Amino acid sequence: MKSILKSLAVLLLGSLFFTSCEEYLDKAPEVNVTEEDVFSKWITFQGFIEDLYQGMVDPTLGNSAESEWNYADDGINSDKNMMLEYFAKGDYWRWQNGSWSAFWGTASNNTNSGAKGKKGYWRNGWYSIRNANLAIANINKLAGTQEEHDIILGQAYWFRAYFHHEILRSWGGIPYVDTVFAPSDPLALPRLSYRETADKINADFEKAAQLLPVDWDQTVVGQATIGNNAGRLTKGGAYGYLGKNLLYAASPLMNYEETGSYTYDLDLCKKAATAFNEVIKLTNQGVYGLETWDDYKNNFYTIVAKMPLGKEIVATHPVYMYKRWNYGNHQMTFLGGWGTYLSPSENYVENFGMANGLPIGEGDSGYDPSDPWVDRDPRFYYNIVKDRDRQIMNRENLDTWVEFYVGGRHRNSKNSITGYGYKKYRDVLCNQYDNAWSGRKFYYEVPSLRLPDIYLMYAEAINEAYGPTTAPSHIPGGLTAAEAVNFVRRRPGMNLPDVDARFLTQEKFREIIVQERAVELAFEGHRWFDLRRWHRSHLMEYRNIYGLEFDKEHSYFNKVLYRTNVFEDKHWWLPFPRDQVALYPEFKQNPGW
Repeated sequence: MKSILKSLAVLLLGSLFFTSCEEYLDKAPEVNVTEEDVFSKWITFQGFIEDLYQGMVDPTLGNSAESEWNYADDGINSDKNMMLEYFAKGDYWRWQNGSWSAFWGTASNNTNSGAKGKKGYWRNGWYSIRNANLAIANINKLAGTQEEHDIILGQAYWFRAYFHHEILRSWGGIPYVDTVFAPSDPLALPRLSYRETADKINADFEKAAQLLPVDWDQTVVGQATIGNNAGRLTKGGAYGYLGKNLLYAASPLMNYEETGSYTYDLDLCKKAATAFNEVIKLTNQGVYGLETWDDYKNNFYTIVAKMPLGKEIVATHPVYMYKRWNYGNHQMTFLGGWGTYLSPSENYVENFGMANGLPIGEGDSGYDPSDPWVDRDPRFYYNIVKDRDRQIMNRENLDTWVEFYVGGRHRNSKNSITGYGYKKYRDVLCNQYDNAWSGRKFYYEVPSLRLPDIYLMYAEAINEAYGPTTAPSHIPGGLTAAEAVNFVRRRPGMNLPDVDARFLTQEKFREIIVQERAVELAFEGHRWFDLRRWHRSHLMEYRNIYGLEFDKEHSYFNKVLYRTNVFEDKHWWLPFPRDQVALYPEFKQNPGW
């Protein structure tokens, strides 16, 4: 009952995705509450659903707010206790550590402002799946309108699918829990295959898509929170995650389990594209859109005391509070960081092409290895801190201009190791000197599902099913794969040229998609999942982590191997907790663990 009481207390006290409810929760009265009290009225039933939103993981709330959501070839962390560094050594058991695991385990939250503590998709996932099942099981108790029934049920189906999806893509096939267990019920649900689990997730996302509104502000129930509904679950978010779940199941790693072939399942690719196209249709209707290049930052942070929910956010987790305390891993020590920093690798930076739209490896791209940072893709300059960049705007001191050359002031074990820094989630004025975050104005997030991700996944699915330039026959008027990628590259104000004709074969375009996802979605937590599902994580080009060494005068640039990440067959999936697989024989551990 305490859980229900707290769920009720959260309801509609302002913007779900902005305002802290801690003080109210602390004062919630301990009274006798029955299921009838909770599930019979819209306002109390929706209060119960609000707890499911709080079950979603905000990666930035991991311990010390480190960039503990990038685990692949993205870079090197200066603190060897970070998850990236343990994964690089092959220690995937580390996901269970309660201090560092932001995505999966029992991560602690260094906040007392509304975020449910000890999150992680394993812990909060199963907890939230049970609450979603409780909502579904009790829907007939709701004495409300059809709209109220639909929205409650749509959210419950979405959350049940979503939390299963997050567990599935990390651990592989799992039991699909779609009922409310009593304490006396025996535990005997076997692990399903990846495809079997994904099929059940798909069914729930499809139900959610039919029930959820396009825009809460256009509903009767949404009028009570008009203007504060951004971030609530919608039809677009249901179709987006349906497509994502289908594409994952279609991908080579997952399809191998089903067919014995590291290829794409083309039927699932077509189904994924159909789901993504529903989001594209909503974009054409003005529901979603790309931010202009000047406003690109709105997807990731604000310094105006409001949450970053730009118009290309299709679905995301709650943003609980201002984040000045939480700037550790994307802030160098001399700017106020905490002595740990993610340095992008040279091989990851090489994904960023040229302003003319060509990859740097093309002979006519204009890339000059003796002057490597000139005329690059605009997203290079947005994401990457390079030598001689200005990092303090209102003061001149020894730290104003970055020194990443060998022997430079900021190339050390506490700042840049590789010769690069990254800055996706902060304004240049957010530092201890310019102090743009004063007054609790700095909010940042790692978006869960962004519109460019939708278009790039659509392009991936269509390319596999039809090639890059053939319109999909099963989607009347549907974009080609090339048109979908070009949509992202034509962001207003960025205006990157379309994909060059030389890459418009299926195989070459596949590599364009790999590169485009690395660039557009840089440091958003996708890379580790992408390389696994594409069955590429074991390849040396992704395991070898390079830095760039150069002198103060830039008279030489040398690509230097810094380490080789460990990757064995067992690393395709995370290990289940030993105590969980010991509960009953039908629950099997992943191979190699």
